[in-house]
Amino acid sequence: MVCLLGAVILPVAALAAQKAPARRCQLDVLSVDREGYYEDFQAGVNYFAGGNVRMRCRNQPVFLDGDSLASYNQEVIWLITKARYRDETIDLSADTLIYRKNDERLEMRGNVVARNLENGSTLEGPWVDYLRAVQGIRDSAEVVAQQRPTVTYRVLRAPGDSTDPAPYVVTTDGLRSRGSSWMQGWGNVEIDRDALHGRGDSVLYVRSEEDLVTLAGMPATLKQSGTDSFDVSGTHVRLGLDGEVLRQVDAFGSGRVNRGTVAVVADSVVLGFADGDLVSTRAWDHATPARVLADGFDVRGDSIAIDTPGERLRELRVFRRGVLMQPLDATELVPLPDSTGTDSLPPIRNTMTGSAIVATFADHDSAGTVVSRLTRILATGSATALFARSVIREGAPSPTINYTRGDTIIVEMHVGDSTGVREVRAYRGSQPVDGVQLERASLRPHGTALPARGTAERERRP
Repeated sequence: MVCLLGAVILPVAALAAQKAPARRCQLDVLSVDREGYYEDFQAGVNYFAGGNVRMRCRNQPVFLDGDSLASYNQEVIWLITKARYRDETIDLSADTLIYRKNDERLEMRGNVVARNLENGSTLEGPWVDYLRAVQGIRDSAEVVAQQRPTVTYRVLRAPGDSTDPAPYVVTTDGLRSRGSSWMQGWGNVEIDRDALHGRGDSVLYVRSEEDLVTLAGMPATLKQSGTDSFDVSGTHVRLGLDGEVLRQVDAFGSGRVNRGTVAVVADSVVLGFADGDLVSTRAWDHATPARVLADGFDVRGDSIAIDTPGERLRELRVFRRGVLMQPLDATELVPLPDSTGTDSLPPIRNTMTGSAIVATFADHDSAGTVVSRLTRILATGSATALFARSVIREGAPSPTINYTRGDTIIVEMHVGDSTGVREVRAYRGSQPVDGVQLERASLRPHGTALPARGTAERERRP
């Protein structure tokens, strides 16, 4: 679904990747167009030069260039106009550059472009600090960028392709990266590539056994349009990546996930992936029930678990305050008479409740198309079942409504092109199972109210 998002963040952090050299930089001037001059200042010497200044760290592949040079006691080096720094991993250019040798810091200002020479990623902005990796000072290089920097990552062309893929573009108010294992961006974060768009107040990337990318905001969003469209939002949207392979998507804090015909709404939503397929969905909430809407099903409960190996629906589990509403089946609609006696009221929707609900599904070949069919529902703990269907009475269809209450209710479904309830079994410990069954003959024009879920009322007649 979003496995390529890792390709955005990894090169951003890698802008700071650099092996720490064993020694610090000792600058040598290679050439200047106009001869420079020296001046004594306190216990040191200042040096000034102009015109195509070129310098190198002694015995290291590290170069600094600029139009003009000001060196203050060989500790602070100021390059003005067309300033540039290059080593084996990175190439930086800017209007001005200040190199502070005491902490190996390069302060780049004005039209800054930082290009990683290993992966081609670039960072552009007006304000960038690059802190070199030097043994005894820092093990990994660091990058700090402010004033709305933009990172552009160009995806490698696949074998056989004649054109380059569209690049990823990441823009933030500011960012900081350390080595290739940690990166943070803050302030109006934007991640874009063609149909993929991520938005948040901040983004955090951490590389560990499983790479984690977290977008935070009110809310943070990750959207993709097209054939594999999705929409994820929450206070925190987190992606678990194995390299560039997506393993998990989390939405925490008013979480919501829309993918195809499925919508998951809960305080916390966790999606698990294997080989690019969605294999598990977990949702839970503390204040209000979590909710899953999928292909006409409406599922609610304190927590919901859905197993979909190979993206084939196999089992759905609901815990505490569980509600399972089936899709409205056109072949099983039961029209109800209103006060005038005409069949105009909305049909009853088959519903089960319980402290725990388990629904199982199986594949069925319908006219050459494999579809998932509901095969069995098990509800336990103060369970109720409300089912409606049309039956033939004296040669005419008649609506039948069945309401059952018990400790355990099992519903077996017809599986095939003809779907519907095949059998309902209900159990209760020492107390009898109770409920009510109504048919058209008992549904008078003025109506007989159905009992509310969780109650057991018998049919009332005028």
